[in-house]
Amino acid sequence: MVPAATTTTDAAANPREFPEFRVAMDEATDYLDPGLSDTTEGWGVMWNVYLPLLGYRHVNGTAGAELVPYLATTLPRISKDRRTYRLTLREDVRYSNGDSVKAGDFRTAVERDFKLDSPGAALFRNIVGAEAYARHPGPEARIGGIVVNNATGTIVIHLRLPQSDFANVLASEFAAPVPADTPAADRSLDPLPATGPYEIKSYQPKSRIVLEKNPSFQAWRFHGFVPAGNADRVTWDIVPNASVALHRVLTGKDDWTSYYQIPSKRLPAIEEKHKWRLKFFTPPNLMYFFMNTRVPPFTSSKVRQAVNYAISRRWLTRLAGGLAHTSENVLPPGYSSFDPHDLYRHDLRKAIRLVHESGYWHWRKKVFVWNHDVAADLPFTEYLVSVLKRLGFRAAPKVVTAGSYWTTIGDGKTRAQIGFADWVQDYPHPLDWFRLLDGRTITPTHNSNYANLDVGWVNREIERLTRPKKLTPRVDRRWSALDRRVMRLAPWAPFLNQEGTDFFSSRVELDCYVNNVLYEFDYASICVSKK
Repeated sequence: MVPAATTTTDAAANPREFPEFRVAMDEATDYLDPGLSDTTEGWGVMWNVYLPLLGYRHVNGTAGAELVPYLATTLPRISKDRRTYRLTLREDVRYSNGDSVKAGDFRTAVERDFKLDSPGAALFRNIVGAEAYARHPGPEARIGGIVVNNATGTIVIHLRLPQSDFANVLASEFAAPVPADTPAADRSLDPLPATGPYEIKSYQPKSRIVLEKNPSFQAWRFHGFVPAGNADRVTWDIVPNASVALHRVLTGKDDWTSYYQIPSKRLPAIEEKHKWRLKFFTPPNLMYFFMNTRVPPFTSSKVRQAVNYAISRRWLTRLAGGLAHTSENVLPPGYSSFDPHDLYRHDLRKAIRLVHESGYWHWRKKVFVWNHDVAADLPFTEYLVSVLKRLGFRAAPKVVTAGSYWTTIGDGKTRAQIGFADWVQDYPHPLDWFRLLDGRTITPTHNSNYANLDVGWVNREIERLTRPKKLTPRVDRRWSALDRRVMRLAPWAPFLNQEGTDFFSSRVELDCYVNNVLYEFDYASICVSKK
């Protein structure tokens, strides 16, 4: 089908348009399939490619957390009992191949998440019929709680229980509509047709991602909520480490260091010589060590607490290059429910005593510490191995490739004991963090609850906190209390909230710079000098 003709508005010359924007990117992309990707890198590429019904403003600051209609005409109409959401698809929205986007494509996307055993499937389990569908996702089965009408474009979603973050769930990449005939298989290397300003033309893992303008995209239909995109092409050069990325930007081969932090030894000189090309930001994020509560020796809460006492969070800050703040919390700073803990002051003697009390002192089996082969994160593994040895364990690193790491440790058959993890919010709500510790979200594969924590009172409190419509001061206090109580169980050893740096080539004009609180740098909005 031939794409619909562009309007006069779209055809008008864009004074900020330029041929290509090049990116020096890290190697941590997991997938470029909206049903599978669960990394900052994957979402950072795809948020201008696959549009959900709802989305977030392309602006700096806290305003970037505001929900706005993307493929839907308006924000959802919600019933008085807060269990029914009604939306209508925008008229004549097309995929990059020219085919029309249909209301049923939203249902296809959600059902495909379950067929893929997607890490995002758990977000939709509160929809009526979703649990039954998850058990038997056959070709004739349907999720009864999603009612669509392709003729009128209406989408009605019925929930079992009120869910205060469900509008945010609808704004996730896991909810982005896909064509009805999309197979339940990874399409990273054979990219799905796009609905956003860009389409993925090619993806070569460990080498390059190429995006080009979506010929069917009509920015005027989105009332300024989605940018048209200034670069005709965006090329992501996948490079092995931060030093290479920095060199490529300094020499003008690339325009932006993507997800790499500037090496700490180089940062003072960069600040002095190129301050106007450098941006600092603090995304809601957390670095932590998970401990699998189902696998010895971390079945013992005393061993898990010992790890929390034994690690030096100040030393881990140095390993991160200093661009970080120490943490013992599940929730990150910036949340109204954040209340910093002081439960685990560094105390190696106390840690050793707890291991003695646990019954695991002189335990002879090996403890493997898991991580991915991302150079910036490997020092954390080396450090944790050394700490576990001081606690009397026979510890050794277990490093796998970045692209397969999260699916490997999220596979129950792996039985990963302990390892490195980090999280950047999927959406700005405490539920996004505590789902990682909710026993009801545990799945055989693509599991994000790496600690496999399944404690009844924790699950019940999380469920109760899904019901309030707003984050009132009282609700915030309950989230804070849950954070502290969960950390007494010590399923994780949180250690850092990391700051970020965006560094650009000399031709980039930063008056166009946008760093969204969820997706970070917005490559669709950036400008370059025409000189």
